Amino acid sequence: MSTSTQRNQLGRKQSGYQGPRFRTILADPPWQAQQQGRLGAARHYRLMSLERITALPVADLAAENAHLWLWVTNATLRDGYDVAEAWGFTPRSPLTWIKPRLLLGNYLRNATEHLLFATRGRAPVAYKAQPTWMFAPLQEHSHKPEEQFAIIERVSPGPYLELFARRRPPSRRAWRVWGDEVDSDIRIPGYPVPHYSRRAGPETADPAGTGAPDVGPELYEGDSSRAVDVMHGRSGTAGHRPTEDSI
Repeated sequence: MSTSTQRNQLGRKQSGYQGPRFRTILADPPWQAQQQGRLGAARHYRLMSLERITALPVADLAAENAHLWLWVTNATLRDGYDVAEAWGFTPRSPLTWIKPRLLLGNYLRNATEHLLFATRGRAPVAYKAQPTWMFAPLQEHSHKPEEQFAIIERVSPGPYLELFARRRPPSRRAWRVWGDEVDSDIRIPGYPVPHYSRRAGPETADPAGTGAPDVGPELYEGDSSRAVDVMHGRSGTAGHRPTEDSI
């Protein structure tokens, strides 16, 4: 058994995750950095601390050979690289979303967000002519461009998982979703969401064998309400997404 396989199995045992594993994972976390205040993303959804994002057991959700697509803002670009590595992936290249108008910014006016592409194990791309940019229109707050799904499916293999999803992907491919605005198809120990689909299976009282129920601490910064009443709202992916007008 390879060292990476042993490490993956150990992680699954420690986190208690018992669901399927995915060869491609798309995530759009509710980053906290520079999102507080009158014009920040906090006015649209609850934010998640970097520690909580980093602690997500994404390594346990991913297949041994897998791709990760991680949304970051200009303010969280460095954090994105650190998070991808903490999740067991090697960052390869950012795919930049170019927006059709100027937005906010403390120094330069933001008109981009980035989809960080990372790999783990032996995971070559299926399409080698994808450029490092896409030009796509803005939609409602925090709604990432639907074009992302065509790009991901062209480059990366299924099965697919979208973390922090707000709606099911407009695709016929084998996507599963997790987030507080959808009926989530998987259960992540310590990160409960309000609603689950039948695919998620029955709730496990103590998935990690710790003697504690699967509720965990509050998911969002400054939110001490019931852990089940959490998660973020935003676009195409089930969590919040730092958006164009909140950076």
